Amino acid sequence: MSRQGILAWALVSATVVVIGAFGPWVTALGVVSISGTTVSKHPYILAGLGLIGAAFVWVRRATNVAGVGAMLVGVAAGALSLYDRHHLSSLLHSAGPIGSAFVHIGWGLNATLAGSVSLLLSGVAWFLFVTDEADEWRKRAAAAPVTTGAPVVPAGWYRDPNDDAMLRYWNGFGWTTQTAKPAS
Repeated sequence: MSRQGILAWALVSATVVVIGAFGPWVTALGVVSISGTTVSKHPYILAGLGLIGAAFVWVRRATNVAGVGAMLVGVAAGALSLYDRHHLSSLLHSAGPIGSAFVHIGWGLNATLAGSVSLLLSGVAWFLFVTDEADEWRKRAAAAPVTTGAPVVPAGWYRDPNDDAMLRYWNGFGWTTQTAKPAS
């Protein structure tokens, strides 16, 4: 999994949380829908969590902290949307069999819950499979050969490659024009 793929996954998940927060939370007869904003302020909190999650993941995308942020926002949004879904389901079941037959949980609340779980899973995937860019640079630097510019062969007098009877001075980088006869 690439960093860009998981980033896109997290951003799409956060977008689903925001869209679902303003979608219908309760539908009656498949025609009438009630948004969560009609009943409580939780959709605003969920939309805020989705926006915070997307912004945090985008800003910290070069580090594993983005995965931790996605996990935390996913847990918070998931817990709140699960609470709201359980609360609405309990209300619908208390309406009796006729109320349960005609009134259902809407796609908005389900989308918010699914987006929250997906955001949590993208954070886990980010944390497990994506390495920090700084770690990648350190690995590349460690694998690259070190070229310090220091001479490999030390400077000194060596046999002249053109004349075995003479010595030529090697300055560490190349042969010089200085020659001398070896001491006998």
